[in-house]
Amino acid sequence: MHQAYTFIKTLPADQYLTLGIILLSLTIVLSGCGEDPSGGSGFTDVARGEPAIVDSALAISVFDDRPDGITNVFSADFNDQVYLWLLWANITEEHTVEVSWFSPEEGPDDPPFWSEKQTFTSTTGDKITWFYVDLPEPDITGEWFVEVFLDGDLFERSHIFWVE
Repeated sequence: MHQAYTFIKTLPADQYLTLGIILLSLTIVLSGCGEDPSGGSGFTDVARGEPAIVDSALAISVFDDRPDGITNVFSADFNDQVYLWLLWANITEEHTVEVSWFSPEEGPDDPPFWSEKQTFTSTTGDKITWFYVDLPEPDITGEWFVEVFLDGDLFERSHIFWVE
């Protein structure tokens, strides 16, 4: 009779364990199906033949066609200029790049602190360009940004940097 008692005693415990595992699994599955996603993704084909910035950097200077002292924090006491270095790919025709620098004093609808346009082409398909802005006297400290447009209205890239 001892064996029958043990069998009857453990049977309900196994059922509760199985039911608990099912409920736990169901809870995990349902909690992963929330209405508010916390992420996302996207993709596109590369090398579609159109000009593209492959790499870019802000730096304290450009030396031998390379950015020197890559940073996004500049000192008004030590840095007279901020350089933007750009590496382009798929340059097969003549293009115009416009770079606009905005200081903390410009509002969203104000013209930029400094803007410059350059026309360029390439015999190899790749091109390095760089631009710079002279930091003003007296110093305008705070969050600055620079925007890069190609051929008038095609937005390519922006960088945020700080002048302390």
